[in-house]
Amino acid sequence: MSFITYNRSQMNLFGYSVEDFARDDPKSRFVVELVSRLDLSALYSRYSSQGGDSYAPDMMLALWFYAYSNGITSTRKLEELCKYDTRYIYITGNQHPDHSTLSRFRKAHLDLLDQYFVEILLIAQAEGISSFNQIAIDGTKIKAHSSKRHGYTEDQLDKRIEKLRAEIKQYMQRCNFVEQGATDELDLETLRAEKERLERLEKEILERKAQLKERKKQLKSEHRSRHQINVKEPDARMMPSVDGPGYNAQLGVDMSSHLIVAHEVVSQPNDQGQFIPIQEQVEKNLGSDDKRSYTADSGYHNSADLKELEEKQIDAVIADPQLSNRSIKETPTSKEELQKEERKLKRSDFVYHEQGDYYECPAGKKLFPVERNSERIVYRSNDCQDCPLINLCISSKKKVKQIHRSVNESYCERMAKKLQTSAAQERLKKRSATVEPVFGNLKHNLGYRGFSLSGLNNVRSEFTLMCIGHNINVLFKNMLGKRLAAFITASQEKDDLLILFSKNILAFLILYFAQRLRMRKNYQYRRI
Repeated sequence: MSFITYNRSQMNLFGYSVEDFARDDPKSRFVVELVSRLDLSALYSRYSSQGGDSYAPDMMLALWFYAYSNGITSTRKLEELCKYDTRYIYITGNQHPDHSTLSRFRKAHLDLLDQYFVEILLIAQAEGISSFNQIAIDGTKIKAHSSKRHGYTEDQLDKRIEKLRAEIKQYMQRCNFVEQGATDELDLETLRAEKERLERLEKEILERKAQLKERKKQLKSEHRSRHQINVKEPDARMMPSVDGPGYNAQLGVDMSSHLIVAHEVVSQPNDQGQFIPIQEQVEKNLGSDDKRSYTADSGYHNSADLKELEEKQIDAVIADPQLSNRSIKETPTSKEELQKEERKLKRSDFVYHEQGDYYECPAGKKLFPVERNSERIVYRSNDCQDCPLINLCISSKKKVKQIHRSVNESYCERMAKKLQTSAAQERLKKRSATVEPVFGNLKHNLGYRGFSLSGLNNVRSEFTLMCIGHNINVLFKNMLGKRLAAFITASQEKDDLLILFSKNILAFLILYFAQRLRMRKNYQYRRI
């Protein structure tokens, strides 16, 4: 297949070229240059040698990259911009792909976006934008394309199925009347088509009910009756933070440059168990680095993940939601202090002795293990009756003190001790000022508050496109700053500071008056 040719530098009859359109927007030129540095062999190989001419794949890819870097996700909006916005006219070479062509291109090549995401990261790495040694991990909820009115509980699905079956029965009776010649007022083909549509809908609802039952097995019993499934987009889960069905988008962000270095989208409403997959993706995308460190908030705190991180010797700081309740003191809280404060004892008032495998209480009593399974160990003391702290330690219904300890509690305790250091606290502060602004840019500046595509696989690929758009903006600003700094350095070596200052002032004045003249002409045109 041949492609529709375009030349951005070719002069037209009126004495201008499409290249002139990029003078006021260097980012459009930057995106075209960036796409030219990517390996597009897999993209080109998907086009057949037969058929009519198609739009050039590199142009279409650059167009979508530039659109998402400006927060444009609608194909109809993008079609309009290709006709009237000079920045998009420059990228397309004054071609005008319609919304159907734009939509087909995006859907057909979603699976290649992960490759281009990594290649753009490697370009940033080659340009020396950052050392990528400090990574912050966090998640946010993004609204699904489907509406919350398509969410149903199991009871509501049963009522829907019952209603559908009643309607199917009515249409079957009508078909029988027509076939027997009882009436000529109804069209048999129309009745059969509607009956088949209702049967397909019933089958789909039954599948959703089966999926809902499987999902409810993983929930706590008190949440099962209220749990819903979206019949149009079952991968999406009801999330209060987005007021409807949504997805949990995960990011790994470089603390120095604010570049997104890893991303994922999951249906799980919380962040439990998501730290390791993002950390492994970072190592895969950027290459392994023993000096690389990771930081995350308390939503990722998980004893199994802490164990794996410690075994792999990965430098990680993960905030602990139960930090104030960890037994990490060297000595128990004094008995006099507790009696003076008259407060209930917490587990942090006890001390765990790893060498003897027992807990020591503030009164000097010892709690030894009495029960053990694959998940936890129960420690108990049988010598509490004469303790002066019994009223502060044990409720009236209990006779002995018990402490439940996870089999991986030691990893949590070591992380808790690490969190008390000034270095870890500084990393947590830096994390909130790193990854939160990235989410703010995606949601507020670029307007990515909801997905345009449906289904978990499509949503993952679209989020990749969103991350590429963010990275293009960050990379453009960093590379522009580097080139400007290099230009100033070269100028200083050639000229003295006074001449350089004069040149900059002159260039500023020329640009200023040129812009004023352009604005005045535009105002006169509007008046005409």
